[in-house]
Parts: sequence; C-alpha cells; structure tokens
Amino acid sequence: MAEDGQQELSHADRHDLDKLARWKADLASSGERGETGLPFCAIFLVGPEHRASHDIFRRYRSAFEELGGGFHNLVIFGQHGVSTTQAAFLDELGLRQDRVPVLAIARLSSGTDAVHCIELPKGDYDGELDDAQTWGVALKSLGGSVSEGTCPLLEGIGGVESGGFRSGPLGGTVDAVMAELG
Repeated sequence: MAEDGQQELSHADRHDLDKLARWKADLASSGERGETGLPFCAIFLVGPEHRASHDIFRRYRSAFEELGGGFHNLVIFGQHGVSTTQAAFLDELGLRQDRVPVLAIARLSSGTDAVHCIELPKGDYDGELDDAQTWGVALKSLGGSVSEGTCPLLEGIGGVESGGFRSGPLGGTVDAVMAELG
C-alpha cells in the first residue's frame, strides 16, 4: 500500500492510465486544431502474451501513419497486463475479459456511438500474419474509405460485430472511462 492509504497501481495500470490521459488530450487537441485526418480510431485491447495482435497493431500503426493519422487515431491497452483501463473499455463494449484480444474501431465524429469489434488472434503465431483475416480486410477497407473520402463501412465484413459504446460516442466514452478511473 502507498503511504496515503491508497493501493499502489500495477505497472500495467500506470502505463495504461498514462496512455489514456495522453490519448484523451490528443483527441481533444486534434479537434481544437481542426485536423481532418482519419475519421476513425482503432482501439486495441490485448494481453502481453498476444504477440500476433501486437504485430497487427504495428501494421495498423504503419498504415494509419501513411494515411495521415495521429496518436488520437490508434491506441493499445493491455500489452503490459490486464489493467483497469482495459477492463473499463471492455465494459463500455459489453465484452468480458475472455474476449481479449479484440480490436474496436469507432468513428471520431461526435454524432455516433457506432463501434465495430474484431476478434484478434490469441497468443503467438508461426510464420506470416494472414491479412485475409477479418482484421486485414477491415484495414484495407479503412484505407479505401480514406482515399475515397468516406467514413468506413465495416458492417458488411464477415467477422465484424457492430454495436455501440455504453456511454455514447467515443469522446463521451473516453470521458466516462477517465471519470470512472480518476
């Protein structure tokens, strides 16, 4: 226990809470700056043992950078262990911990709470990642939507579960998670 009577945070919690605060600030400042960039955000909820999902995150990061995306467009929680931040986002999505690793793709516009969830491979992998899996098809669709100037429509892709955040659009959801964990 810490001297002030509060329980000391784990490394995973400290890391993810810090990342959540930086992500929230970047989401807010990108809107204030009027950045057009990518109209969506990818949220990876993984575990440290999910090496394949970590590599998929890196592919998304490279693709998003090529498309002009910033930190506010891509975030990963849980790579250092289960955290309260990861648990809060799973709760927002109506998912349990046994669904990890999962990728949630949400629009940045404040008018929609739509979120699309994609199951990611558990554990490690042998050889090359198969980008014909749902995560790869979704990435290609996201890139195509940017080049066409449209918002991504992932509903028609097999393996994508569409739903919404419990607390509404992404900005409100991040605020709710911050308030819950703060």
